[in-house]
Amino acid sequence: MEHKPMRIFHLDAGRKFFSVASIKRILDSMAAAELTHLELYLSDNQGFRFGLDDMTVTTRFGSYDLTPCLGDGYEQEGKGPDGTNAWHTEEDMEEILSYAAALGIEVIPVINMPGHMGAVLEHFPQLRYPGSDSSIELKDKEAVEFTLQILHKYLAFFKSRGCKYFHLGADEFANDVGTMGFDRIYRDGDMKYFVSFINRAISIVCDAGLIPMAFNDGIYYNDDKTTYGPIDNRLVVCYWIQGWNTYFPADAAFLSKEGFGLVNAHHEFYCGMGMDTQNRVEKMAQYDPRLFHRASRIESPEGAMLCHWCDRAYADGPDGGTAAAERIAQVIPAFGAAMDKF
Repeated sequence: MEHKPMRIFHLDAGRKFFSVASIKRILDSMAAAELTHLELYLSDNQGFRFGLDDMTVTTRFGSYDLTPCLGDGYEQEGKGPDGTNAWHTEEDMEEILSYAAALGIEVIPVINMPGHMGAVLEHFPQLRYPGSDSSIELKDKEAVEFTLQILHKYLAFFKSRGCKYFHLGADEFANDVGTMGFDRIYRDGDMKYFVSFINRAISIVCDAGLIPMAFNDGIYYNDDKTTYGPIDNRLVVCYWIQGWNTYFPADAAFLSKEGFGLVNAHHEFYCGMGMDTQNRVEKMAQYDPRLFHRASRIESPEGAMLCHWCDRAYADGPDGGTAAAERIAQVIPAFGAAMDKF
């Protein structure tokens, strides 16, 4: 890897609330390992953890107050919130951004859409995809405009604070309807609505002068770039999985050939709540950021990402992430050392 790749730590601070102190502890660990970016995941089904001073979203269909969406979301198939019902204020976020900047670390905010929106959609059930608690109905113009206005609001905040990237999530759409949602909408013809949505979101981020990012599984699903039209390759794709025998995200090499920048977010190296920390540290010895899931090799990716997920956010109780931050401090040096080899 001749260029200097991004060295990203992704923190699921949506399902679990991490206090400012815990996030600073993680940033200190990142700085010591010479990581370059903290990706701060702020929303999911189990929680929505960052509140703007003004939580009103206005579209041509009406105005919506998102304040009740903040805090804990709901439990789903063993995935649950941490019980704090807490969220960060703008003042908190400015403190986090300032601390990160002083350490030379950039923050990449993530507001997941159009799926993993359950904490929001609990309060706006009329906008849901049929049968899903977590995802919007992409054929519903009101749902789409509502979601894109949320993007505009959070994008404006983070742009004004100097962030260079904005992550759209865009993974696992409607994965709570019995089958993985991208496979369903690919086969029933509705993938065109996702393609339209993601292209609009990419344009909004680019028009604001930031670089858009998203996870890979909906981007040219099934290696198909023709059936549902092109996807804007200004998007940086964070590649976590090529799927399994009933789920067919595009191959990393295919996406690279289509001009997308790629970040290796290989799911086999995830760490998180309920996982054995020492096992994760030892696993990092096998890590090669050029090897993507299922062995696609990309010689010069945009970078690599170590993801810490909090599906079982309740595991440590409502401790503000104190215990998790200490475990993370053991894994981050191993990730940094693995990146140093390339």
